[in-house]
Amino acid sequence: MQADDDPVLVSAIAFWTEHRPVGGLPTRGEIDPLRIPPHLFPYLILAEVMTPQGRVRYRVVGDEMVHRWGTNFVGRRSDEIFSGDYRAYLEGAFALAIKHWQPVFTASRFRWDVGGFLWTRRVMLPIGATDQGPVTQVLVVQTWPNSREDRRTDPMVIVPGTAPVENAKAVLVTT
Repeated sequence: MQADDDPVLVSAIAFWTEHRPVGGLPTRGEIDPLRIPPHLFPYLILAEVMTPQGRVRYRVVGDEMVHRWGTNFVGRRSDEIFSGDYRAYLEGAFALAIKHWQPVFTASRFRWDVGGFLWTRRVMLPIGATDQGPVTQVLVVQTWPNSREDRRTDPMVIVPGTAPVENAKAVLVTT
C-alpha cells in the first residue's frame, strides 16, 4: 500500500502541493474550504496543533470519518481519544508533519474498543500560520482499502522531501 495507489490520497496531496509556496507552507487562508475538492470532504479531518510532539485537537471531521469511527470527535484531543501504542503512532505521524513541513503517509490498522479494527491509510498535510511557519494545523485525509488489498502494515513515511529519517518506522518517499 502506498499513497500513490489511492486516488483520494493522490488528490489530497496534489491539492496541498498546488497551494504550497516553494520552500514554505500553505496557510489556512490558502486551504479555503471552497477550494477543497468536494470528493475529499467525507474523508477529511482538520486538526489544530496543540504541541510539536503531535498532540492535536480535531476541529473538522468529515462524514465518512464519523461513520467509520462511530462518533463525531470534533473538539476532542488526540490524548482523549487514543492511548498506548496507537496514540504514540498517530501523534508521531503528526509530529513528523509538524517538524518537517512535509506530507506524511501512514498505513495501519485502525483500532477501537473491544478488538475491532479496519485497515486504513492517511496523508497528513501541514498548514502554517504563515508560509514560513509554524505549523498550526494539519489537514488529514484518511481512507480504507477494500478487503482484497494487501493487508501488511506499511511504515510511516514523509512524502516528498529531503528531511532526515527520525526513526526506523519512517522512510522518505519521492514523487
